[in-house]
Amino acid sequence: MVKQTRWTASQWMAAQRIARGWQAVLVMSLYLLPATHAQAANITAQLDRDHIVQGETVTLIIQTDDPQQRLEGDFGALAEDFELLDQRSETQMSIVNGSQSALVRLMVTLEPRRTGALTVPPLHFGSITTSPLTLTVDAAPEPKPGEAPAVFIEVEVDPHDGPYYVHAQLLLTVRVFYQQSLTEAAISQPEPAPAAVRLLDEVPYQAERAGEHYRVLERHYAIFPERSGPLVIPPMTLSGRLVERRTDKLWQPSVRGRRIEVSSDKMELTINPKPASYSGTDWIPARSLELSQTVSSSDALTVGEPVTRTIMVDAVGLEENMITAPAWPEIKDARIYPDQPQGISRNDGKWVLGHKEFRYAVVPEKAGELVLPELKLDWWDTQNNRQQTAVLPEQRLRVLPSSVVPVPPPAPAAPASELTPASPPVAAPVGETRSWSWNWLTVLFAALWLITLAFGIFLFPRRGLRAKKAREAGIPATESGVLGRLEQACKNGDAGQARRALSHWLREFGPAGGSASVLEFIRHNPDQALVRQLLLLDAKGFRPGAEESWSGRELWQAFSAWRANWRASDKNNQPAVTDLYAVASAPRGR
Repeated sequence: MVKQTRWTASQWMAAQRIARGWQAVLVMSLYLLPATHAQAANITAQLDRDHIVQGETVTLIIQTDDPQQRLEGDFGALAEDFELLDQRSETQMSIVNGSQSALVRLMVTLEPRRTGALTVPPLHFGSITTSPLTLTVDAAPEPKPGEAPAVFIEVEVDPHDGPYYVHAQLLLTVRVFYQQSLTEAAISQPEPAPAAVRLLDEVPYQAERAGEHYRVLERHYAIFPERSGPLVIPPMTLSGRLVERRTDKLWQPSVRGRRIEVSSDKMELTINPKPASYSGTDWIPARSLELSQTVSSSDALTVGEPVTRTIMVDAVGLEENMITAPAWPEIKDARIYPDQPQGISRNDGKWVLGHKEFRYAVVPEKAGELVLPELKLDWWDTQNNRQQTAVLPEQRLRVLPSSVVPVPPPAPAAPASELTPASPPVAAPVGETRSWSWNWLTVLFAALWLITLAFGIFLFPRRGLRAKKAREAGIPATESGVLGRLEQACKNGDAGQARRALSHWLREFGPAGGSASVLEFIRHNPDQALVRQLLLLDAKGFRPGAEESWSGRELWQAFSAWRANWRASDKNNQPAVTDLYAVASAPRGR
């Protein structure tokens, strides 16, 4: 049995009104949906200019008002006629009467590869494709007859007319002239072969050429030919963008400028070898060269005391690695210990300035006069094209005897025929002889006792005073502590601390009889390797700031090796303890 529902007239009319309302809503929704989709898919493409000159850039602007739309398209189709230089994006938001809108832009910078009418092909962004665009590219304007170019390069070499010598500096000057603003400029470096090139300076300034005002960038290069023969300096190329301002327009778009490329002229030089007339030992070509010297000592020094002679060589147009030391003649009664040379190369903006120092420790072995000889250095004057000789005058020093120098042996006895005849000896009575001998022995022993007493009174307070001063100065009291201090100073390159530690070890534990003199230790030491390092250490104190460059590792190695040999030989040569005099004279504990 089916139950039927009966509607009244008013109920039926209300139901019809509701149905018609839903139908209207459905129709409106179907009408707005395609419009909304079409609005979100709106993408346009345009060029900021449609007429440019070859070398200029143009901006392709792609935009949409849908912030959800991605503008990542395929730009490979542009590669045939354009070079893609840059791309950037931006988003603009605006609110008008409470309604928010957005504009998204993608800007692509393009540079045409050729002249003529070029086409920007359609670009695809998903299912959306932009319209093609047309761009007209004119050829770059050529300078009119007699008109100065906008950009050009000048190149020159000094000396202008030569001659040019192997290893001698040539000054290459490169000038870049430009009238307008030059951006993204890059110039290739000079590449002569075979030669070494070094940039010295870069100077900007302004100048005029043919009545035109230019900005100038000037560079100076030092060129050192490595062998004789032809030397070719290839053209240098400048590339950049010239931002030109057109006077027929009040407002101009922001452009990157017109790409330009200019080159310098090629240069060919002939490099001469060392002249056959040059008689110097080493080939030293320079514009100028000077010798100077400093001597660490005063007019007088003692035997065994080193004097440091520093020879300084200053050359113009020559690097320091090409500077050699003047040769020394043989010095009688003296030893020479050369130090490691030190050099540096600077420049004055045009010419290389080579500076080199040669240091020598000279140790006199005989009292009298020490002559530091005259030194000469041959070099070739490239300005005057002739050989020159720099001369360093000799230095004379007075050498005094030293307490550590052994007393000369006595003169040989005269021949018997030259002796004065003497009377025959008269024999003394036996009793008188014994009495005389015992009296003298008694006096001798008494004198020795007094000397020993005085020596003890004098020595022990001094030792106590030295120990007290050592404690106050922070010097270790044990030999191992002193040696540790010496080793640390050598490894740290502290020459002053090393000298103090070595002197303390010599005084308290060394073989020099209690003397703290490093020079006395050098004088009696047969180990030449250790002597050389000690002389270098002693010489460091003659010039201010020299300790900063001292390295004592070799000194510590030589000292450790010598000390091990000394201890071994000392133990082997030590007499038996039963020998009273050997016990008294045995070296102090180490």
